[in-house]
Amino acid sequence: MTLYDHDGKAANFADSHSSGGKIPPECEPPNGNVLTLTPLPKIDLRDAHAIRRELGSVYRDMRAGRIASQDGTRFAYVLDMIRKAYETAVLADRLELLERTINLPPTKGTRR
Repeated sequence: MTLYDHDGKAANFADSHSSGGKIPPECEPPNGNVLTLTPLPKIDLRDAHAIRRELGSVYRDMRAGRIASQDGTRFAYVLDMIRKAYETAVLADRLELLERTINLPPTKGTRR
């Protein structure tokens, strides 16, 4: 059996394994075919609304039993950290814009 890396090149698993070159049973495919891993789709986390939708999705998956509540709690915790980081970045950008607006020299025809 030949295992392939993510570039499609044959991996030399047997030479690097410590058990004398044998592939462990858990790595052996059940029917002798080559195992290929497909990457998970990216999760949309571009704004607060997308993060909220993902939190809702995690909640619904927990309620439906598709993911364990312990795992769902971890996912929700990480999503909340991402939300806080997003919120901090947005507030910092808005504050910087306000500070630049306040410190601008007056333009012709305006009062300060």
